[in-house]
Amino acid sequence: MTLILDMINGIHKFLGYLDISPKYLNRAYTVLSIIPTAYIVRIIFGLFSNQNYVQATLYSIGFLLLIYFWILNIFYYFLDKNMKGDVTQVFVNVLPDEVFNIESEHVSTTQIDHLHTEKAQIDFEEDYQLILADHLQTLISRDELRLQPLKNGFTIPKNTLYPYYFIKQQSANRYILQIGTSYSDMTAIGTIQWQEEKALEPVGLFITGGDFLKNEVTYHEPYSLKLYIKKAVSQEESATSRQAYRRQKK
Repeated sequence: MTLILDMINGIHKFLGYLDISPKYLNRAYTVLSIIPTAYIVRIIFGLFSNQNYVQATLYSIGFLLLIYFWILNIFYYFLDKNMKGDVTQVFVNVLPDEVFNIESEHVSTTQIDHLHTEKAQIDFEEDYQLILADHLQTLISRDELRLQPLKNGFTIPKNTLYPYYFIKQQSANRYILQIGTSYSDMTAIGTIQWQEEKALEPVGLFITGGDFLKNEVTYHEPYSLKLYIKKAVSQEESATSRQAYRRQKK
């Protein structure tokens, strides 16, 4: 058993070095999980043949649980579906969204506020939502954006960052927001008026909208973007922040 665990750990490290898309990485893990699951069957037969019925029963229960979650993974990662008997959906409905925002691209609004940020006012082009929808479909088809199964909520998880954007300064008080499907293919979709002396500093461009499910009815909200930028901090606010930091250090 130790040999199998070491082998799986080695495969895990190897796949990690390849920087594979999470979707296909999880598919690979689902297939690899057949190895330890099948080995448990061998253990169960050995325990029964040696008349260790208590341990055999416990291993059998564990085996059935593994088979249950393996089937869930097959539906989720290969068929993009959730089974009706999926117990994990109970936790999804009970626990807050912030519990599941554990990946780097998911930044909670609370964390954003702590960075002294504000939402930028963008004058979007008239057809920017059509451009955005087209770009998002391209990124989704290339598995560069993670989708979640359609349930109560949006298919694009909350606070997902748009991967390719650039803010170009056109004049002292005017910036142009560009997005694309790569950094070599950028399209201007709006302008930002900035009256501060300090240059505009973006924190993140977030995606909102898309397909969502509510009360068992599927809706589509047009995709949109929200840009967070660093606030212009006054000298008084800066001094207060430094004092608070010193108190925390003490």
